[in-house]
Amino acid sequence: MVGKHDEMGSIFAFIKGQVDKLPISQSKKNKMLDQLLKLKTMTVDAREPRIALVGRRGSGKSSLINAMFGQERQYVSSVKAGTGKGKWLWYPSDAEPKIRLLDSRGLGESEAPTEEFEEETPMDELIKAVTEEQPDVFLFLIKAKETDSRIEEDLQELNKLRKIVKEIHHYEVPVICVVTQVDELDPPHYKQAPFDANPKKKQNIDEAIALMSKRFNESDIPLLNIIPICSYIDFDENGNIEYDMRWNIDLLSDYLIEALPSEAKLKTAKAIQSQFVKRKFARTIVGTFTAIAGLIGAEPIPFADFPILTGIQGLMIVVIGFIADKDINTKTASEFITALGINVGIGLLVREGVRAAVRFIPGAGLVVSGAVAGAVTYGIGQAAIAYFIENKDMDQAKAAYKNANKAYKNEDNESE
Repeated sequence: MVGKHDEMGSIFAFIKGQVDKLPISQSKKNKMLDQLLKLKTMTVDAREPRIALVGRRGSGKSSLINAMFGQERQYVSSVKAGTGKGKWLWYPSDAEPKIRLLDSRGLGESEAPTEEFEEETPMDELIKAVTEEQPDVFLFLIKAKETDSRIEEDLQELNKLRKIVKEIHHYEVPVICVVTQVDELDPPHYKQAPFDANPKKKQNIDEAIALMSKRFNESDIPLLNIIPICSYIDFDENGNIEYDMRWNIDLLSDYLIEALPSEAKLKTAKAIQSQFVKRKFARTIVGTFTAIAGLIGAEPIPFADFPILTGIQGLMIVVIGFIADKDINTKTASEFITALGINVGIGLLVREGVRAAVRFIPGAGLVVSGAVAGAVTYGIGQAAIAYFIENKDMDQAKAAYKNANKAYKNEDNESE
């Protein structure tokens, strides 16, 4: 994937070079460059996230990994403490590194784990791990049936880990509490998602959330959210999903991405096997690209903004393809825009040239306005999401472009 980042870097360098050449004031240029820098951090500088899973034995850490990836990458021990040495691991595998995970021995275990371990206690292992590498986020897992048990010591240890990371890495690690195995709450016979559709089950889930909120408040640990989940999923001998009872995994994945630093969001969205999460993050990306395009298009500079805008649109499509885990390059992006039949974009500029493109913009003369630049870019982004992430056909992608373009223009008119 290094090659893909090199390609993103080349496009970004081209865009920045074009902005540097614009005959505008330095203050306006700096405003554009600031936005481009944010975009660079999220795309060109993207790295794998570092996620630390913390919780007692049997809280479902390994099961959660399976559920989030939709693949059986980590075995689940149903009796003894499964995970041994607290260590940073690559998921799905060392050969295909997508996410950096700290999967540790469970807190509060009474027996030795089935895997090899090094340090004397789970806490010693965790301290060693977070000292070596800074976690981006802590996922604190607790079984729904154990929220009323004594977990003060566990939360004290979590707080200790957060303080160690802050002292060594100067980073305030966000925490998401994950209440697992909600399917086991009463009534026991109700085993289907959504679990909060059953009034009694919902009441017990709400009580578990309230108890964890109280525990965290008492321990003075700030929380992003408390999310109840079921991660139960079975695979056949070929690794295909045989039985799927997952619930709220998309919601958790969404919050996870929100909690991560900007440079870790893109690769997380790519790795998580959820179309919902990919689509939502891609829409965020499209919003960022649209804002930059509108900012550049708002400057009345004949011809100069065309190469910048087409570069932005091309990079946007490459990034959306990356999220969809598809091999998209600048040539593919150009072909996609051409296939959409869009008047202003890479396809037309390559085929007709800049001057020929200008005459297709009604009422714009020799200038692409901010509204036109924003509407076209937003429409292209929504079309790319429909085609590459939602796997819709080209006719549906064209419809997505037209609807998004129209919606953007209507919203822009209403705001005037």
